[in-house]
Amino acid sequence: MVKTLLGILGVSLATGTAVLLGLQQVDPLGVWERLFPIPPPDAAYQRGFRSDVMVGINRMRSGSGLSEIKGDEAIQGFLGNWISSISAPQDLSLDDVFDVLQSRFPGAQYLAANLVVSGSRENLMERISGWTAIANPDFDSVNTAVFRSGRQLGALAVMSRRIPEYSLKTLNEAGGRFYNRCPHCDKVHALELDRDSRTLILSCPHCDLPFEILAVGTDGRMRRANDFFEGFSPPGGFSTDGEMKTQILAIWRKMAEHCRYQLDQDRKVPGSPQADEIWKSSGETWAEAAGDCEDTSILLADMLTTAGFQARVAIGWNGNIGQHAWVVVKVGERQYLLETTLQKKVGLEDLAEVESVASYYHPEQVFDHDGMFFTTARPDRFGLDYFSPEIWKRVPSRSPDAGLTLR
Repeated sequence: MVKTLLGILGVSLATGTAVLLGLQQVDPLGVWERLFPIPPPDAAYQRGFRSDVMVGINRMRSGSGLSEIKGDEAIQGFLGNWISSISAPQDLSLDDVFDVLQSRFPGAQYLAANLVVSGSRENLMERISGWTAIANPDFDSVNTAVFRSGRQLGALAVMSRRIPEYSLKTLNEAGGRFYNRCPHCDKVHALELDRDSRTLILSCPHCDLPFEILAVGTDGRMRRANDFFEGFSPPGGFSTDGEMKTQILAIWRKMAEHCRYQLDQDRKVPGSPQADEIWKSSGETWAEAAGDCEDTSILLADMLTTAGFQARVAIGWNGNIGQHAWVVVKVGERQYLLETTLQKKVGLEDLAEVESVASYYHPEQVFDHDGMFFTTARPDRFGLDYFSPEIWKRVPSRSPDAGLTLR
């Protein structure tokens, strides 16, 4: 049976930003600075200031048992260029700082900023080193930008931690917290995923549309639903005799007679990890001659597609079973629903048109060799047509190991 451990609509968290606002602090101009003007904060000055700030912060963090912070060179370069382009940086709103940084760095989901103006370099460093954000374990980097404010110095300090962009490769390597730009509404959101999850349908928290359908394979790695298709053809091939309905029945019967129904928890394969919920590729299901509803549906749909038919796997609900998977094949203007788990023997009378069983079968997602599809149509429409591009929208494609390219 299909299991969705983290919710059938997917796991998605609204963009989470740890925001700690630093207060503008002004130190009166000392006599020493009146007599000896402050040098311009050139590149060497900027590097030295950040280095000294980092040393001071790490000294305080180590005393609290926290890990050392480092610099984020991309944020540092951007921060310096941005501050130098502003005529009065001492008047910046910290909300503007957060907006600009997160627009430029969507992965900067943890941010704190402090804006300080003082008459001396030492006082600037002292105020930044006494900032409460430096003791926050959520941050792993600090960056600074020093500027002139009249006859004084100012500094914008930013504590941050960036999370990676979501991709299957990163998910399979470590799991954790990611950011993703929704391919539907173009908004950035954060999501937290466990690499040991089983079946997931990920949706955007802003527009509620799915952007990924995932399942774990027998190797323990997450894969996209349609990646389980292999272009499978059984030994001996397919019969091409008779009309199309006869050919469909022959393929359906061959699969049904070869494979027995088997729950994932009952699967025992030497050297293969046990799991409460796994999906098998079509070749694996045929080789083991067993599988549950997703496995046998993938196998049958793959066999039909290889034989030249339009076939899709549907994931959704059966009125008698609950969560379920089944196959739909299209012949001309007619669509037939093929059940892969409820019966061992199949005949012409079992080839039901989707309209006749629509009250029992409620698809939520469908997929085939070429892609994955979702619908926002009314239930009285999408249960009658599994192939209409107006009803079933394609989930935007991604490269195998990467997330969507940010625009």
